[in-house]
Formats: sequence, structure tokens, C-alpha cells
Amino acid sequence: MTMANQTVGEVISGRGVDDLITAPASATVTEAVATMAERKVGAVLLMSEDDLVAGIFSERDLLVRVVHAGLDPKATPVSLVMTRDVHFVSPGTTIEAALALMWVQRFRHLLVIDGPRVHGLVSIRDLAHHLIVHGEGRFEAAVRAGGAKHA
Repeated sequence: MTMANQTVGEVISGRGVDDLITAPASATVTEAVATMAERKVGAVLLMSEDDLVAGIFSERDLLVRVVHAGLDPKATPVSLVMTRDVHFVSPGTTIEAALALMWVQRFRHLLVIDGPRVHGLVSIRDLAHHLIVHGEGRFEAAVRAGGAKHA
């Protein structure tokens, strides 16, 4: 499969089955951050009591909507500071299309959903990593040829 045909679903399936990292929308910011820290991720899906996606809480939400706003993370429900308008794609979306959407809309995480089934959450880092690992040596060749410079 060529790089142009690689899909977001392939990125998700390469991770394993239990990689959907969630927290209840009723959790506090502190509890959501603890989940993120334990799992070493930059965002967590927030689920309603009906097990539906209520929103996403990311490091950016923490920085802007909690820290900068001066809220107490222990007393603030994550539902008050989460991103409610969650962008999503289907598993068949190409990595290139997903990256373009993320770049244009200026967000770092994208929900992968197909009908009622949540497949996962991908980050720009996940997609870039997949392209590099499965890029048939193109990125490594570019680095060796001097395509990347040290700052």
C-alpha cells in the first residue's frame, strides 16, 4: 500500500484493542489529568453516562481554559472546560486528508468514528509516526540527504 492510500483506521488498528482512553464527563479536571498522565497522552475522550462521546479534554484545554482562567482543577468539572465540538473522521479517511483537516482547523486530536462505534482518538503525532514508520524509507532518505537541519 502506498503512502497516499494509508488510512486513519490502520493507525488505530496498529495500537491494540484497549487503547481508547476515556474519562467520565462528570470527572474533575484533576481526575482527567491523572488519566492523561498515567496513560502518557495529550488528550482524553470524555464519555456521558450513556457511553456516548460528550467531548474531548486536551492539554490545550487545560492550559487555556483552566490554568489561564485561574480555575481550581480539583473543584472544576471537566465538562465545563472540555471541547464539545469534536471533529471526527471515519476509519477509511486517508492520513493525508486527516492531517490536512487538522492543520487547517488548528487542532491536534481527531476522533475516529464510524456510525455509533468509536474507533479511537488520533493525534498529529500518531499520524506522523505512522507515515514515518510505514513510509517505505522516504523520510529516512530525506534526512540522510540533508532535508532536516538542526536548530
